[in-house]
Amino acid sequence: MVFDKSKVDYSLYLVTDSTMLPEGTTLYSQVEAGLKNGVTLVQLREKDSDTKIFIEEALEVKKLCVKYNVPLIINDRVDVALAIDADGVHVGQGDMPIPMVRALVGPDRIVGWSVGKTSEVETLAQWGPDMVDYIGIGMVFPTMTKKNPKKSPMGPQGVIEILDALEINNADWCRTVAIGGLHPNNIERVLYQCGSSNGKRSLDGISVVSDIMAASDAGAATRTLRKLLSQSSYQYVALDLKYSDSVSNRGLIKSIIEQVTNNSPLVQHITNKVHQNFGANVALALGSSPIMSEVESEVDELAHIPNASLLVNTGTVAPVEMLKTAIAAYNNAKRPIVFDPVGYSATQTRLILNDTLLTYGQFTCIKGNSGEILSLANLNQGKMKGVDAGEETVSKELLARATRVVAYKYKTIAVCTGEYDFIADGTFGGSYSLSNATAGVSADKIPCWMVEDGPIPIMGEITASGCSLGSTISCLVGGLSATGNVFHAVVAAVILYKSAGKLASTKCKGNGSFNVELIDALYQLFHDNKPETWTANLTQIA
Repeated sequence: MVFDKSKVDYSLYLVTDSTMLPEGTTLYSQVEAGLKNGVTLVQLREKDSDTKIFIEEALEVKKLCVKYNVPLIINDRVDVALAIDADGVHVGQGDMPIPMVRALVGPDRIVGWSVGKTSEVETLAQWGPDMVDYIGIGMVFPTMTKKNPKKSPMGPQGVIEILDALEINNADWCRTVAIGGLHPNNIERVLYQCGSSNGKRSLDGISVVSDIMAASDAGAATRTLRKLLSQSSYQYVALDLKYSDSVSNRGLIKSIIEQVTNNSPLVQHITNKVHQNFGANVALALGSSPIMSEVESEVDELAHIPNASLLVNTGTVAPVEMLKTAIAAYNNAKRPIVFDPVGYSATQTRLILNDTLLTYGQFTCIKGNSGEILSLANLNQGKMKGVDAGEETVSKELLARATRVVAYKYKTIAVCTGEYDFIADGTFGGSYSLSNATAGVSADKIPCWMVEDGPIPIMGEITASGCSLGSTISCLVGGLSATGNVFHAVVAAVILYKSAGKLASTKCKGNGSFNVELIDALYQLFHDNKPETWTANLTQIA
């Protein structure tokens, strides 16, 4: 009698590997510790075992699974699965074809398939609901359990593409499990970010190997994983992520400026060389302490300074490992990171770098010009030309849509700059859940606002004007008190910067004096703290 596959809980899927057992443990002791503490599905995967030994192991593991009422899946070996009457089998792309597997195991056993391409989803959809019960999506991140991986890590965005393909092809019967390099330091982010674009589907579970099989205390390790799966919120910053449309209240902006003044945030800039001096002066004008550091060994200390924030600007390409270390440090310290993917798709080098960083960390805010945001949203008409926004006229409707897509896709606050600035909140307050994604709320339904103050053409005639909005956002989100609201701070920063730009444009004589006037205007507006007099207008986009 096999397990009723309609009742399978895919949330915590353990895949075995006897090669990584700690001293004093066995395959069976690790599996049982996992089962006792929350593992919901077990796959016996012993690549190097002879058939006789594999069957002996499978029979013993099956006894444990029956004891805890958890299904047992056999990796690759359909013959072994049938021989021991296992609950199912999992095969990869290079193994026995799925129709043949199903013909051999019958309709009642669970059949899983490793999937890494949308074309494979199209195939399983064509087969219909009688073939594949669930797919293992991956690998998500690099993993040591695959000695010679045939696929490159896909990251959360690759997982989203697979989830989207399931929705597009109406494969609503097929459950999903992410696999590959998933550990407590990234599971929350994967569960949070990985939802289909229509908001209807997210992962049904995660698959782990080493975090249980290689753990000296497999029970405690399983409880840690179970806690991550059971909670409903990823608080990646120690601040308020909840959205409130009262952002148009200028009194809130006044309060934010007061918080920044009192807290004097430290803003670490990893930014392009052209921007460094100007960005430092912008931060000083806004009551903050800038540090321009690309020293890998000090980022953890900086991240733990009270009211620290990080600006990552890829205009000058810093060493990727240094960038990863900084992002990890600020994520671990739950401090804000503002990401400016300069020239996102201008060259293959920049595209790879920016996508690598987007895969690696969780960003509080992603800020870019229209070309960058359109590229991030896959709504541009082609590759960017250099690092500037470009000269094509793009409708406000398309820019608002692109900003929403980026915010939703990366579960962040997205800012698109230009004559009209757009701000969208895709954080959902940090909430996530297995299977249900955002309960059907898609990108076009998330909050979006527009900031405008008329044309300021000279703003485009100086270097680092867009980069310094990144500095302004970093100052205001970094300066928030513990209960301060992140979205309000980002909106306040955009209104402040736009108003300062307008003020500076009325006083300057050219682009040289505009630099000076812009810093003076930021200083004046910030220190006077009378946001009711700021000239930029804020409008909510329907």
